[in-house]
Amino acid sequence: MSDHLTKTLSQMRHELLAGLSGADREAYIQLVDWLRKIDVASRALQVGDTAPDFLLPDAHGRLHSSEQLRREAPLVVSFYRGGWCPFCNAELSALQAVKAEFDSLKTNIVVVSPETRDLPRQLKRQLNLDLTMLADVDHGAAISYGVLFRVPDETKAHYAGQGYDFGHRHGSTEWMLPIPATFVIDQDGVVRGAFVEPDFTIRQEPTDILNKVRQLAGSQAEDASASDE
Repeated sequence: MSDHLTKTLSQMRHELLAGLSGADREAYIQLVDWLRKIDVASRALQVGDTAPDFLLPDAHGRLHSSEQLRREAPLVVSFYRGGWCPFCNAELSALQAVKAEFDSLKTNIVVVSPETRDLPRQLKRQLNLDLTMLADVDHGAAISYGVLFRVPDETKAHYAGQGYDFGHRHGSTEWMLPIPATFVIDQDGVVRGAFVEPDFTIRQEPTDILNKVRQLAGSQAEDASASDE
């Protein structure tokens, strides 16, 4: 399934770049270059950091506590931009494809975006997802994880010209987005895996996330065995 995501994003990247007008290509390059220039990824949580807990509503309005989820089992938190982003949708479909493996490892996984209203529920139906999709209604989770940025004016004008109304999608006019990022958090709230990438066409392989969860489970088993001796 790792190849599925790689192939999908690679293919989509190729199609995107091949189909872009000169102005669209410039907007994509300009945004990624700007995110790298300001080194937005350096602000994100890193392995060994303590992940701030959050309480967010899902697509059906039910509240989910990250503290409760991580105390039950290892927790995977993945930030995505929104249902308007084809690369995000490819990532969500790839995560859904390995959902049973996450379940078999007794791992909780949530995906978080700033989209509110009925949009997460629509996306679940559209992509036939069984993932827990959380609405970061005030960008608080993305801020606390260090993955949020304010969309620069040039990109804002580009997205607005494409018909993306973030004021409607987010319930605010702040024009804030997360950079795609995935974190694996242990039951004590410590970040054990962190993937942060300013280029929104690049996402972490689901297989790599699963391997990190297995590695975490192995280390916890060793710790438990040592404490019994």
